[in-house]
Amino acid sequence: MDLAGNILKLIKKEGLIIPGDRVLLGFSGGIDSATLLSILLEVRKELPFDLAIAHINHLLRKEESDRDEEFARQAALQHGLLFFLKREDAKEYALSKGLSVQHAGRDIRYCFFDETAQREGYTKIAVAHNLDDQVETFLMRVIKGTGIRGLSSIPLARGRIIRPLLYTCRSDISAYAASRPVLFVQDSSNDKTVYERNFIRHRIIPLMSELNPAFRGKVISLLADLTEINRLFDDRKHSFLGRHARKGTNETTVKIGALKDMDKETLFRVLSDVITSFRPLFIPLREHIRLIENMISSDRPNLRLSLPSSLLVRKTYDRLVFSTKPLPLPIAQAFPVHEGRNPIAPLDVEIILMSSEKRPSSYPKSASTAYFDLDKLGALTVRTFLDGDRFRPLGMKEPLKLKDFFIARKVPIELRRKIPLLLSGDSIIWVAGHRIDERYKIDENTKRVLKVTLRTLKVPGNENNQGQR
Repeated sequence: MDLAGNILKLIKKEGLIIPGDRVLLGFSGGIDSATLLSILLEVRKELPFDLAIAHINHLLRKEESDRDEEFARQAALQHGLLFFLKREDAKEYALSKGLSVQHAGRDIRYCFFDETAQREGYTKIAVAHNLDDQVETFLMRVIKGTGIRGLSSIPLARGRIIRPLLYTCRSDISAYAASRPVLFVQDSSNDKTVYERNFIRHRIIPLMSELNPAFRGKVISLLADLTEINRLFDDRKHSFLGRHARKGTNETTVKIGALKDMDKETLFRVLSDVITSFRPLFIPLREHIRLIENMISSDRPNLRLSLPSSLLVRKTYDRLVFSTKPLPLPIAQAFPVHEGRNPIAPLDVEIILMSSEKRPSSYPKSASTAYFDLDKLGALTVRTFLDGDRFRPLGMKEPLKLKDFFIARKVPIELRRKIPLLLSGDSIIWVAGHRIDERYKIDENTKRVLKVTLRTLKVPGNENNQGQR
């Protein structure tokens, strides 16, 4: 069987490896990766490229894991290849991240491969996924309920990752390995059906193949159809995100009105894509997306949802905001302010107080300036919003909860804790940038005036950070 020749044709046709590439092979020492190593060594005779081996020891099987590590080292030595090794306890990692051991192992592997390739200048990372892996992955995703989006073919190439054996059956790999022979090690955990993939491999697929010997081929054909359907939905997703999503440094904002107008499947992909842009290794489930859909359809203007992996979704009136940054805590400390300049670093502001016996000729045009009757004031301090705060907005006869004031003005929840409040004693006299308190305004009896100006705090070395807020 000329499997190496077939793989060479695939590599050339799809451009998986081009002359001069530097290829890092993810090598466990099992039959799949050992066969891929043998084939790549054959391919190198016709297609010049650099090759190295990367091995991860997950420290799960004690002596057996150490045996696999040594086998990988000797394979690299035998063929004169560079060898890269990482040891990391997958079980401990899984506990710390709340993952299954298998998911943790996958995260560790791909992070190691990617970091090594980036650091050492490898242009491709070859892994030994085969056709049977595609069938197993398909069934696992059906069982988990990942939806249409998860039911696509494993890509032959994505970024640096290439999968030269992806269209090769495991039986053909075994036949090739026996004909050489290819040396490899057996992972005893592959026979344990307590693991999902092994249960599917040893129990489910054989039963399906009894019903239809062509079962594997039928799944691959179905995957090809689903991949085309997914491509159409992904095109819609990319178009939507380009038009309606705004990405900032720590958060991404999407207009809720636009989300309401789209079909369910594209909506799922849009929301999933935004989430994974913050946590690439987090896989959103339908249950997670359904919770966000409930936020979108709710009449409540402000909602907050915490997802796994420290992800945060907030509804703020007509916007949906995704981030990993927690909401700011209130700064309960009150900072005394006096006439002159008062820099308040925790709030990133500067409060400037100027007294005068001359009344202003007109109301301030800037929201960052306010005037007060100085004789009505006591000791002045600045802090931020606390639950239960009240004041009497200019023009109103009764005090109002500050929370209700913010709601009426549609001030987003995440901004409310950042707005400086100027207090006289225990009374809020100015919600900076918004409204003064009616009781402290200038009137016909005012003899002395206090002018208060709010500015962003000047940062040394940044001359552009001087605008008013």
